[in-house]
Amino acid sequence: MTRPLDEVDRTILREVTADGRQTIRALARIVGLSEPSVRDRLQRMERDGVINGYHATLDPAKVDAGTAAFIALRFGAGAAAKAIVNERLTAESCVLEVHEVAGEDCYWLKMRVSSTEALADALDRIREIPTVYSTATTIVLRTVLERPLAAGSDLLVTSAANGAHPG
Repeated sequence: MTRPLDEVDRTILREVTADGRQTIRALARIVGLSEPSVRDRLQRMERDGVINGYHATLDPAKVDAGTAAFIALRFGAGAAAKAIVNERLTAESCVLEVHEVAGEDCYWLKMRVSSTEALADALDRIREIPTVYSTATTIVLRTVLERPLAAGSDLLVTSAANGAHPG
């Protein structure tokens, strides 16, 4: 059963978001609870889907993915068309995010590749999807700000105050 996040949960989330390698012992010391209590809270948040995993943050340029782009994608109507697009986009490892949007576009994609040539190749593969009829690409010149959702964000504080579960 999902319960609203309390201040201790939010503190634990802030800490693991800042450093996912912290030990249960260190977290327990920070929040002033026993190690079993902190472990239980983490397991509950994992089970409830609040925590979806623990990840390393990579420098895109150092892993040959220094070119970022956003693509507005349009494709045919219907569940079958969407299923084909979803399957093909899932197979593209350079596609990091897919967002279904309101407006003329169907999806906005975020991609990371090694070069503009690699981007052109990926776009060629996406344009070959039978139901896709339009793409519009914006290449990122410089990333000014990019951050994950953090437990200290206004979203979590506001949602928790309203008794709502974020996301």
